[in-house]
Amino acid sequence: MGIVVSTVGCVTISPVTATGDFPVAANFRLDNSPTFLRMASRDQGKGRIVIGVKDDQPGLGYYDQRNQTYTGFDVEIAELIAAGLGFSRSQIQFVPIESANRESALENGSVDLVVASYSYTPARAQVISFAGPYFETDEGLLLRADETGITGMESLTSDNKICSTSGSNSYTQLKSLTSAQPLPRDTFSECVSALKQQSVDAVYTDLAVLAGYAAQDPQNLRLIEVPKAAAPQLYGIGLPFGDELLRKKVDDILVAAEQNGTWKAIFNATLAPSGIKAITPPDGVWTTTS
Repeated sequence: MGIVVSTVGCVTISPVTATGDFPVAANFRLDNSPTFLRMASRDQGKGRIVIGVKDDQPGLGYYDQRNQTYTGFDVEIAELIAAGLGFSRSQIQFVPIESANRESALENGSVDLVVASYSYTPARAQVISFAGPYFETDEGLLLRADETGITGMESLTSDNKICSTSGSNSYTQLKSLTSAQPLPRDTFSECVSALKQQSVDAVYTDLAVLAGYAAQDPQNLRLIEVPKAAAPQLYGIGLPFGDELLRKKVDDILVAAEQNGTWKAIFNATLAPSGIKAITPPDGVWTTTS
């Protein structure tokens, strides 16, 4: 499912600001989907969709305290999906979610979907369902700008400390990738703070996550790509396990967005400024690495 850039039927999004004004599907129903029925029944039948997103990842999922709005690639994708399911922006409730809590939030019904730099793994797919994938990214290291001794994973030693979030696929990988001491944090913004305070020497995770931090503070932070450290990460939309009707509908929305240029427009408005490559893998094709 490659990207076809087209202006036919494309939602217009400014290259510098993300609008999220997607056409809302009229009178849409998915009556055999228990998740959709839960969404539709909220607020005395008016309907509300609850989506777990990140609130501290610039370019992906970020909450602007000044404007009190969520922005980023994942946020725009979430709004696109909500519109395709018949929910307007006023019917979307975004819930900040930590990496370690994504599966449990879907299992206990506190969120309907998770769109939060959510990498597919076979273990996760045993307890929740994934729609997509809708994005692919390699891994990277975030360093202090004046750090010259670290050039890649191979240059890290047992004297170094490296941060990633507990519950993330990146943190799980660390023991097999480096002898550096892993330091877990709840969020990547906490990892970045630890890096700036020199409590750790590097932050390791997806390039798509780290690029936003580097772009936000280029005087103090720099990013290096480590493409051979692990298999590319494939981002999916998390939804309650076994809700195949909803999964297929979300896949349909993603496919249409990629084919008519909307996906590319969202990418250009959010992630492109940080230098990330636009890669979307074939729909329904996931890696088998854990």
